[in-house]
Amino acid sequence: ICRAYSGNFIVPEQASGFGSQPGFSTMTPEPGEMRRMAMTSVARGADGVMFFRWRPAHFGAEIYWMGVIDHDDVPRRRYDEASRFFHEIAAAKEQILGTAVRMDLGIAGADFDNQEAHKTYPIGLPSPLEDATLLHRHCYQNGIACGFIHPEDDLSRLKALYVPHWVMWKDEWNEAVETFVRNGGTLILSALSATRDENNHIIREQAPGKALAALSGVRVAEFGRVVPEGGSGLFSLFRPAPMGAYAPPPLPASSAERKYLFTLGNEEFQAAHLYEVLDVAPDTEVLGIWSNRFAAGSPAITARKVGQGRVVYVGTYLTPQLTEKLVDVVLAKAGIAPLLPDLPAGVEVSVREADDRRLMFVLNTTEVAVIVPNVPKGLDLLTGKAVEGTLQLDPYGCAITRS
Repeated sequence: ICRAYSGNFIVPEQASGFGSQPGFSTMTPEPGEMRRMAMTSVARGADGVMFFRWRPAHFGAEIYWMGVIDHDDVPRRRYDEASRFFHEIAAAKEQILGTAVRMDLGIAGADFDNQEAHKTYPIGLPSPLEDATLLHRHCYQNGIACGFIHPEDDLSRLKALYVPHWVMWKDEWNEAVETFVRNGGTLILSALSATRDENNHIIREQAPGKALAALSGVRVAEFGRVVPEGGSGLFSLFRPAPMGAYAPPPLPASSAERKYLFTLGNEEFQAAHLYEVLDVAPDTEVLGIWSNRFAAGSPAITARKVGQGRVVYVGTYLTPQLTEKLVDVVLAKAGIAPLLPDLPAGVEVSVREADDRRLMFVLNTTEVAVIVPNVPKGLDLLTGKAVEGTLQLDPYGCAITRS
């Protein structure tokens, strides 16, 4: 999210131990983990990292906010890790500076108005950021180059753009997203997209408005709330109240038993949070169909070819199961694949690149050694050794390969 607002950034308070105030505490980084976390910051776009702090305070609210050295001014393992990190980055800085983080999939973010518009009338729905987190987490865990971006940014480097339920939509974004699609990109719109104007007023025409309806080949005929798995069906923000105030009983509504199902490919999924019944233009392909209750047979997910690209419309909210399927069905067709196939669990991978170089960061976030397969030929900037095929990483180990 930070990078979506600013591009490359600096980290003024990189963790140098556990952080604590009277009301909370983080966990203590294990040996090697402080260095790995700092490498993650660089891998994700940091052009500068400053550890916080040099030494923990002896009084006040942060006496247990640990530093590079301890209260007694004696350098120990955290000092050693900071020293190692600084020497490694100093040696590699000329390669790193001037590069940007690769994104194959962009998630529309960094829009204050949309996040606040959701808060004004959430009706119990996840926020755009909460929904986007499901997709971002899946991509992170599977080594897919993904990040947040704004429609006003340069979209030309992306292969796909997901818009997570942005209820507010500005007309000036239409040309940019249409150009992106016509040039080969995949635009993924989601339920409730463009249903309010820039004053946060509901539009007076069928959603998603004239421009996006023409682009997607979809108009929303009906929408309604759906109980997520394990939900109560009350969609309420009420909490236990003092005497004299009304609070509903903590019992599920009978509607909590309702399940809205749809098929996508040869699989059936349970919808969460919201359903939309779609009116579909003749040139628009139906990918997913509602399969039960009154909406059975109606389109739920569609795709329309526009120029060299296509526009996908998802008439519900993401779930972990739907996210995985959309990655297989939609993103794969857009040419998006993991940066490293068969990435071991707990290993994160990202790429920073410029016109003349490509730096792949392969970082082990676990406490056990791992062997990473399918690593392309390159030079590890941290060790000076050539790598190709397999790469062995120590617990919390790191590699930066140039190719």
